Amino acid sequence: MNVREFYKGKTILLTGTSGFIGKVILEKIMREFDFKRIYVMLRPKKTVTVEERLQKDILSSEVYSFINKQHA
Repeated sequence: MNVREFYKGKTILLTGTSGFIGKVILEKIMREFDFKRIYVMLRPKKTVTVEERLQKDILSSEVYSFINKQHA
């Protein structure tokens, strides 16, 4: 069994996503694997909600430009 087959149809929980490596791993999973659902664990900051952090710090990152172009 290869990695793609292992994640096919699975639900994934990913922590540490706001860091550099976490962003890269999330992008790789989103681009390469056929998963059922992915949960991302984030903490709010003092003045920033989880939703704002997800959009501003993670999904708007340059590493997601390929995925953003595919889903535009």
